[in-house]
Amino acid sequence: MFEEEARADLRQQLHPAVDASTAGGEDVDPPVASQDIERPMFMGGPRRSGRTHRTGPSSEPAVSWTHQTGARVFASPVVGADGAIYVGSLDRTFSALNPDGSLRWRYAGGDKFYSSAALASDGTVVVGCHDGSVVALTPDGRVRWRHELPTPVDASPVIGDDDRIFITADGLYAFDLEGNVLFHVAAAGAVRSSPAIHPSGFVVFGTVDGHVVAVDADGSTRWDVTAGSSVEGGPAIGDDGSIYLGTDRGQLLALGPDGAERWRYDVGSDVRATPAIASDGTIIVGAYDARLHAVTPTGEGRWQLETSGRIRASARIDAEGRIYVGSQDDHLYAISAEGALLWHRNMGQDIDSSVAFGADGVLYVGVDDGGVYALH
Repeated sequence: MFEEEARADLRQQLHPAVDASTAGGEDVDPPVASQDIERPMFMGGPRRSGRTHRTGPSSEPAVSWTHQTGARVFASPVVGADGAIYVGSLDRTFSALNPDGSLRWRYAGGDKFYSSAALASDGTVVVGCHDGSVVALTPDGRVRWRHELPTPVDASPVIGDDDRIFITADGLYAFDLEGNVLFHVAAAGAVRSSPAIHPSGFVVFGTVDGHVVAVDADGSTRWDVTAGSSVEGGPAIGDDGSIYLGTDRGQLLALGPDGAERWRYDVGSDVRATPAIASDGTIIVGAYDARLHAVTPTGEGRWQLETSGRIRASARIDAEGRIYVGSQDDHLYAISAEGALLWHRNMGQDIDSSVAFGADGVLYVGVDDGGVYALH
């Protein structure tokens, strides 16, 4: 009974009632704020805004528990409707943990897991593996299907309202929930950018050869624009339909839904993180210059917070506007919406994983020491 209730809760998260008056047209900036529903996947949903309806700790938390894997945890944890925590490790395993940190089940992959998971409406867990496979697991850890792709799958999948699965490897693949390939849009070389779903219905991702590509639901390319440098982080989509992503040239790029460039903001060093977008439209992104940058929706710098190491992790934003991000200086940071440091905690080793939010203010994060930490 509990499992059925948890799945029903997950379906409600994934398929909320949507007012038809908010649906965006093909090339119109849609009023999409009401559609930014949190879902169990990387950056909290198909738009990758990074926001959550939950609150994180406002003062420095203590470690509630640690689950130790055999190698560093690059992937970001994802929390299911029943509180289970799903996360992969570079030790070639992907695990489901109970809210108390005990192991629920573990899947042994053929290689490392850089990809974060995404959960479908029926609880199916989808994750990519560096061995080139996309794996769908049942809520109890059994393999539902496994599909081999020709290049490593290091990006995180995204799942739409219709349970179609999109993931990048040597381009963009679309799967149905049964594991059938619906289409493949080829790219030059491996793609590390995790795709996002625009409210207008297209999927957008970046490529290592410096392109940003938008693909319609039928697999046709809507537009393909040049970013000017490799794009390894994923795009995030704002409430007005704007698309934000970083480049290895050290720029934050803003595009309209039609692919037209709106502005570029010079960070000065590689941007490998997926930007987060605050409720007021401020874009939050870390870079290899060891700073967390806040940029206005019109492309002006708002504030910067300096750390002592490169920032590879993507920031997350809680319901109070607090920002949480890890750095390669071994610290996890909490910052106010105005850019003030609230607290920072030494986790012992680099943090490339983005935090996930549990119930009652718990944060989950992976660390390079191989631990998955619960902080409260």
